[in-house]
Amino acid sequence: MHLLTIKIHWRGPYSYEEVEMLDDGDGLYLFAGKKKYQREESFIQYCGITEGLYRNRFKNHHKLFEITRELEIWLGDINYPIEHSRMHLETAESIIVYFWQPTLNVRKRFNPPYPTTIISHWFKKDGSPRFNQKRIYKYLSDVISWDGKYWRTGNLTVYEA
Repeated sequence: MHLLTIKIHWRGPYSYEEVEMLDDGDGLYLFAGKKKYQREESFIQYCGITEGLYRNRFKNHHKLFEITRELEIWLGDINYPIEHSRMHLETAESIIVYFWQPTLNVRKRFNPPYPTTIISHWFKKDGSPRFNQKRIYKYLSDVISWDGKYWRTGNLTVYEA
């Protein structure tokens, strides 16, 4: 069975207002924060995709406004394969949702995804690399690999040469 590899460059965290000012789109996104009455640590609540602009997708998003406190938005661009399609976006979303089970995602939580390896690189909003993991994504491994039977996960150390 062929194993698909997808590399995502995540940028953030953004506020809703900051995303409204961006002309970026065609990628994945993560919503982090706390829902009403939630007391435990803030974490990723939803993973989604869009082929349009993020700001247009978020205007009336059915899950975004369920996060009432500490909202952080992470935007993910597929960096590999360079020529990617909606299938790559859907597959990356499926791996993240199935592995991590974000509470606001309903679809893709119950059916095993196609064998895929997701490699996540994390960046600040200005595009510079994050050397230290923020608490929001510390539970989302930099590498998540599903071969159809076993999960393999791990984190990447970032340092300058």
